[in-house]
Amino acid sequence: MAPDGKRSAPKQTDTNRDTTFANVVSAYTSRFGKNDDQSTVTEEQRRKRQHAAAELADSYYDFASTAYENGWSTHFHYTPFAAHDTIQSALAFYEHRLALLMGLKPGMKVLDVGCGIGGPAREIAKFIGCHVVGVTINQSQVDRATYLTAQEGLSKSCTFVKADFLNLPFPPSSFDAAYAIEATVHSPSLVAVYANVARVLKPGAVFGLSEWVMTPTFDPSNPKHCAIRNRLERGNGLCNLHTSDQARAGMVAAGFDLFHDEDYAQHFAYMSQGRKAEHDHDNHGRQQQQQQQQQQQQQQQQQQPPPVLDPMDPSTSTPGSPTALPPLPSPSPSSFSPRACVTPYAHRHWWWPLEGNTALATTWTDYWTAWKMSTWPRRLCYGLLWTLERLHIADRGSCEAMTTLAYCVDSAVEAGREAIFTPCWWFIGRKCIEVDSPASGS
Repeated sequence: MAPDGKRSAPKQTDTNRDTTFANVVSAYTSRFGKNDDQSTVTEEQRRKRQHAAAELADSYYDFASTAYENGWSTHFHYTPFAAHDTIQSALAFYEHRLALLMGLKPGMKVLDVGCGIGGPAREIAKFIGCHVVGVTINQSQVDRATYLTAQEGLSKSCTFVKADFLNLPFPPSSFDAAYAIEATVHSPSLVAVYANVARVLKPGAVFGLSEWVMTPTFDPSNPKHCAIRNRLERGNGLCNLHTSDQARAGMVAAGFDLFHDEDYAQHFAYMSQGRKAEHDHDNHGRQQQQQQQQQQQQQQQQQQPPPVLDPMDPSTSTPGSPTALPPLPSPSPSSFSPRACVTPYAHRHWWWPLEGNTALATTWTDYWTAWKMSTWPRRLCYGLLWTLERLHIADRGSCEAMTTLAYCVDSAVEAGREAIFTPCWWFIGRKCIEVDSPASGS
């Protein structure tokens, strides 16, 4: 009993905390088979996971959020990299570009659908000067996002709410714009979540979506492709990973008129190809110009009469004297064009830090991030965690959680190399019609 005579709340002991964490991890892993990556996952199994999609995502982020923040960033998404980008600058450029393509303006009220711990919300609020309301299914993410936002002095610009994005707790036409950055993939139905977003948007408002999808390269009859997809779902708390065509159709069915459709993961690859083509075109043009100049010089030499030898004129030569060197051709203006010195644009794929490729890091911070994800550091970490768990120092279930996160990292790298998956296919559309039954999408 407490001194005031009231019954005090029981304290959570280390044993209770250990059991709680183990239960969280077990609740998540129980929804997947032990051999999902080696066998075919049927659509019936996926439908069972879809019925518990909210619980699946909630239990996943109970243990994954801290690992994401410590191992990656407070911005829970991937990004491609320009030549000299750091991880943080590339993440910021991603968010700035999306905000600009959406046409966000200062003073707008913007919805962040699946906000994580608020990294993108804070960045966009600072960049644009808008007010961002973030929703997430996970209470620990709401608490962490609120704390980090207060630390940055942005509590008046960003607020966070615990909510299911299939049942957004806002009246119709509440927001001037909305975006979802690699979050709605957790929904059991893409049409349903997109339609719920459309419901709370004002008529004509813009929705910027960055979606995890299987690309057109994905072949559902290829066992290797299917195994990678299964590992992506298991390692990232997903009930059903859709294709880009399904996501596009979902946006249209939810009442959006698409005006931007792009696999942003390939953004710098497109630029590189364009710059290389421009570079090759310039080289080809210079070669043609040089050939034309040489032909003109040869024609002029053939038309000129033979020179008269004058021993008093140094510009002529006798048969016994050294042959005079021809003058250097005058440089053409294009020889000094700045574009002539440009090499094809370099870029790095979005998965390079995940594969532990430290050679591509541009700062020591990025080097450290990539090194932690390489093979030997992960093995050492797992061995240490296994020992601490057996000694009851680390929470029971820690090794199982690390195994799940290994699926997360490794499957993303595999899928990226095979070009069958992208974490950021952008669909940006304007709300043009009202959908009667947003929850009825499939």
